[in-house]
Amino acid sequence: MSKLINFFYFLLKVLSKITGQSFSFSNDGEDFVLFKYLAKIKKGNYIDIGSHHPVKGSNTFLFYLLGWKGICVDPLPSLKKKYRFLRKSDKFINAGVIGSNSKTQNNLKFYYYKKHTDNSTFDSKRVEELNNKFGREPSSIISVPKISVSEILSYNKKYLIDNEELYLLNLDIEGFEIDILDDFFSLNIYPWVVCVEEIGHTAETLKSGDVYQLMKKKGYMLGSRTFLSSVYILKNKLSYLPSPYIKELVI
Repeated sequence: MSKLINFFYFLLKVLSKITGQSFSFSNDGEDFVLFKYLAKIKKGNYIDIGSHHPVKGSNTFLFYLLGWKGICVDPLPSLKKKYRFLRKSDKFINAGVIGSNSKTQNNLKFYYYKKHTDNSTFDSKRVEELNNKFGREPSSIISVPKISVSEILSYNKKYLIDNEELYLLNLDIEGFEIDILDDFFSLNIYPWVVCVEEIGHTAETLKSGDVYQLMKKKGYMLGSRTFLSSVYILKNKLSYLPSPYIKELVI
């Protein structure tokens, strides 16, 4: 399998050189933005919560091709075999992540959207929003295993290359961002870069959001914004990033 991944990466490099076109696996180019900050880190690591498909729409697959490794977590039942085949070096956990501050964490229902699997969520308010805006209704409500942030981190010595530092945290969890971030910070885990989906905001309104306020309080700066995702950088790590691209930033 590693030979297939290496060939895939080689093919992309050749195509990029011939066409002058880069190839993004993310939905809105998040992996390109993240690479601008994290370039030149040869043996990096990530935790990807709400990772969805291992390749299509992935914010971390580009880094996997570059030799990074980490932990991917998603409750969708159809993904286990795909990760085993396409991202063998990663630890895939087929479960939903529930924050310790969630008052209903033991009773949460997982609303599954068969035609729009990326909309699947534990958040009943998000279900109402999807119905009101797009006329989408969950195809079923299913029971899935649940896991905590501390349980995820118990795998870090084996699956995170540098277990003293977490370089990238990607969150796409449909409404539970604050709970999950709070758990990381309470465990004294401060990822260098955090990419989090913030639905319902434009770049102009982000500063009024709860995620922005929390990240600012914890020492992060808003580095970039794509269509739905925000990229936050831990300020005290910015000078340690070896990426040549950040020289263009005025800090």
